[in-house]
Formats: sequence, structure tokens, C-alpha cells
Amino acid sequence: MAGRALNDYSTAVEGGAPVQLRYLIEGRLDGPGYLAFVADRAGWLAIDGWARQRADGRIELVAAGPEAMIGALEMACTLGPLDALIERIEAVEEPGVVSAGFELR
Repeated sequence: MAGRALNDYSTAVEGGAPVQLRYLIEGRLDGPGYLAFVADRAGWLAIDGWARQRADGRIELVAAGPEAMIGALEMACTLGPLDALIERIEAVEEPGVVSAGFELR
């Protein structure tokens, strides 16, 4: 598509209502590799939030953006990179303020 930048997604889609969710992701995760994967996908989807590996080994992810894009990130996290085995993902609404951009903590 001429004139459209790579990763220039439209949010004017069905289900485009803004949402904020906090995820806890469990499984066989290579912390830094999985975190880099999540940050990369969040960047592709223009999602705000952050991710970190907790002391118990689970990944904590806070994501804010259009519902359809958050759903796409959740699917990417479920599939993960090739060396990850995701056993469980829990999601709850995130009531706090989520800063613009995405960061690893």
C-alpha cells in the first residue's frame, strides 16, 4: 500500500473500544527472550504498557489499547516464540493509569 507506513494500523475496526488488562503468563519461559518477544509484538500493534518477569518466574504484562489489538497481543503471547511453552494466561482489568509507549521492567 503506497503512502502507508509499516505497522501503521487502523484502530477503526469492530471491537476497537479501548481496554486495559493485566496478564500473568505461566509456562516454560526464557525470561529475557520471551520479554523481548512481547515487547516486539506490542510495538507492532502500537500497544501501551509494560512487561516484567516476576520473582516466581511468571511474566506480568500490562497492556492498553484498542480491544482488537489487545486481543492480537494476547494471541501472540499464547503462541509465544518457538522456545516457549505457555501453560496458562490469566487476565484481569487494569484500573491504573498506563503510560504511553511500551517498556520492559
